[in-house]
Amino acid sequence: MSTIITGEQTPVAAARKGRSAGCPSQRNCRIYERVMLDGDTYEAVGVEYAISRQRIAAIVARVEGWIAAHPQHNLARKMRVECARRWQAIWSRAIESFDRSQQDRRTTKERAARRRHGLAGEQTPLATVSEQTVREQNGDPRFLTIAARVAERQDRLWVRDRERTAGPGRGREEKPNAGPPAPPSVSDGAGPQADAQRLAYLPAALGNLQQLACGLSHDRSAPISTLFERRCAEAFRCLGFEVRELGQGCGRVADCLAVAPAERFAVIIDAKVRRRGYTLGTDDRQFCEYATRHARELALTGIERIYFAVIGQGFRQEDLDKLAEFMTGAPIRSVVFIEASALMRLVHESICDRRQFRLGDIDRLLFGNKIID
Repeated sequence: MSTIITGEQTPVAAARKGRSAGCPSQRNCRIYERVMLDGDTYEAVGVEYAISRQRIAAIVARVEGWIAAHPQHNLARKMRVECARRWQAIWSRAIESFDRSQQDRRTTKERAARRRHGLAGEQTPLATVSEQTVREQNGDPRFLTIAARVAERQDRLWVRDRERTAGPGRGREEKPNAGPPAPPSVSDGAGPQADAQRLAYLPAALGNLQQLACGLSHDRSAPISTLFERRCAEAFRCLGFEVRELGQGCGRVADCLAVAPAERFAVIIDAKVRRRGYTLGTDDRQFCEYATRHARELALTGIERIYFAVIGQGFRQEDLDKLAEFMTGAPIRSVVFIEASALMRLVHESICDRRQFRLGDIDRLLFGNKIID
């Protein structure tokens, strides 16, 4: 594995400028980088630096403790970002591997039938019989163990932050009469960098979700609406859903379906990019068609509770009331408008407290027609 290269200084280079502030030495930073980012073993690093494995472990623990104790230090923040990217990549691969291990295994066997004599003594030709066996898989728990260890390892870098802030979910507020939000001011510390500091556990790919909802992006690889749809799908994957992306080019369908098979509920998702806030307009008929079509498909797979969620920014209560009334006859449980900033915080809190987080919490959160802000 190779170190993630960014446009910023590496921990080793930054350590040279921060020695006066009590930072770890250049050597200790490099040892921590080799073990945590490059994936080298304690034995290999110990041979290179001529120190014991126990000494390597002590250095790693000391550097890790210093990072947790200095959340505002430039070097600590840079090391956190690099480590967080690596932990998130490993965690995502572990969850994807677990999902693959849950897939049913199908085996096909072919055998030849015995010869049988007809009435006139003639032999009938051999017949080939195919037998297909489907075995249900519960999933390999080793991948979940890896994911849990990665989450625990990342927790160590944010100990001081958790002591200063409230627990997950305590600051969430639902505003039934929420209108288009006022533009953030510079004095409030808003913006992508401020979001990254407040939502330290948020994956880097979701850091600009709120900007995409407003139609702002420097990524020209795809239209902004497509990027926003993909990021919303990725956000629900981070929460633990099985996500099936539909999106543009698939006919009159929603953008994606987020399914929780074990909890028996699903979310029909439609992402909307609006620079000046979302207005329902004539989308009500289209949404009702999406809800009716996908709800019937999901019901055939054993899903009992189905929600319809619109993700964007600047929602209005009158639009929610109108859509909820229009969908009265649709086979869904409730309609929810989710602000992009609220989805970012929800993903952050789910990763921050992964041990206690359950998809059942999302089920309860989505119940009832509401705007989640």
